[in-house]
Amino acid sequence: MTEQTATPSDPGPQHIVLYGSGLAAQMTAAALAHQAPASLRITWLGGSDASATDVFYGSVTPPSAYDFNLAAGVSEPQLVLQSNTAFSFGTLYKDWGLDRASWAQTFQLPFPILEGVPFQHYLTQQAIYEIEPYLASAVAGRRGVFAHPPEGQGHALSRAEYGYQIEASSYGAVFERAASGRVTKLAAAVTRIDQAAGEINALHLADGQRLTADLYVDCSGPEAQLISTLGVPFNGDRRLGALADFTLRAELGAPLRTVTGDAFGWSAETTLQGKVARLVVFDPDSEDQARQAHEESAALQTELTLGHHDCAWSGNCVAIGQAAAVVEPVTPAPLILLQRDIQRLLNLLPVSRRMSVERKAFNRGYVDDYQHAGLFNRALFEGFDFPDTPYWHAARLAPVDERLTAKIEQFESRGLHVAFDLEPFTPEDWIILHYGMGRRPARHDRVVDRASREKVAQYLLCMRRDIDQAVNSMPSHSTYMQGLARFLKQQSLVTP
Repeated sequence: MTEQTATPSDPGPQHIVLYGSGLAAQMTAAALAHQAPASLRITWLGGSDASATDVFYGSVTPPSAYDFNLAAGVSEPQLVLQSNTAFSFGTLYKDWGLDRASWAQTFQLPFPILEGVPFQHYLTQQAIYEIEPYLASAVAGRRGVFAHPPEGQGHALSRAEYGYQIEASSYGAVFERAASGRVTKLAAAVTRIDQAAGEINALHLADGQRLTADLYVDCSGPEAQLISTLGVPFNGDRRLGALADFTLRAELGAPLRTVTGDAFGWSAETTLQGKVARLVVFDPDSEDQARQAHEESAALQTELTLGHHDCAWSGNCVAIGQAAAVVEPVTPAPLILLQRDIQRLLNLLPVSRRMSVERKAFNRGYVDDYQHAGLFNRALFEGFDFPDTPYWHAARLAPVDERLTAKIEQFESRGLHVAFDLEPFTPEDWIILHYGMGRRPARHDRVVDRASREKVAQYLLCMRRDIDQAVNSMPSHSTYMQGLARFLKQQSLVTP
């Protein structure tokens, strides 16, 4: 790869136009405002209301959101006091498949490695087929308690990780405020897009302005108004519908989103500060059943096609989030991919107007991320018998990727985790998912047998006991959040 550098005759992009509204645009604007070179002018042109399609980002962020947000000028105290965001240990799956499986898919730091052997091999040696009792985040999440995991390695909670439970509009508003000052925002609608030779030349606005830029960032959601203008094909034919609403609730519930399987698809309940958000996802052919299960009239209804564009960066236009790919929010995959799209853009902001090197690197990472996130989502639909209904048929219609087959077969055969470069989901995510889906290793690494079975059994017993004791001393999620908010207000760290 030949490195490109700016020259006096080609100083690189001087002006970026960000197009779109909603969560992707808000997060991208804040990230650019706080991390792009000071010489780069940023104009944010709002698009149509994205509140309906934003529900397809889901309601749980990955643990990496903390660092991502901080770099974008959004601190955790701001989220606590300026939005209805809550803490999250992950997702509780219930009634999944005809076996009605239930497990807590929680966030976790690397499992202990004993004598150079991964943790799951010791469970197999001891004929233990459940991993949840050894995950502090899962035990705490099911009991509805929360505390920030301590950094000291000796504490039972130290291997737990947390993300956030969010409502897109409330969460995004904090990012929008973080972008103010550096970013110039315009409200005029786009009436025409000029393009030639595979690049955008100008955006014509309803107020008569003609807006030009060196780089255009498309955050217009599934409509992908800019990248589609350049003729980039979209690959997708599976339609999903969604119903969303919320109910007010003073007391904060568990730090776990709950996803429940049903014949029409699935529903999710997410506890937030002051409310509970509900999302029902279904095949359009099962809309009547989904509405009956919803019990109440939905405040929002939308329908999208899952899929992705062949590339996310074409010419002088970069698509971010749903403008690049629409992913089912049955896992945190959509928000993971959105964060990674934005971070990749920041890492590859071009130093030359040619942009060819940056474009290739961006698209390579984008395709890898989309495919690997797809493996994790698809793994939820393998291993059980599922309802004989349109949603579950469509979810399992495409052939299983050989990489997913390798992951499942190697874990079930020898307890091994098959990893690929720069996957968006961690080894711990995969191992917890395997156990949750009922996959069990047929044998363990024989190195485990060098240790006394009695000593291993005692170690595991102590691990469970320490987790139980730690969780028993933790406050409820609601009590912890109230105390934290009170402390932050007293310290005047953030203006509510």
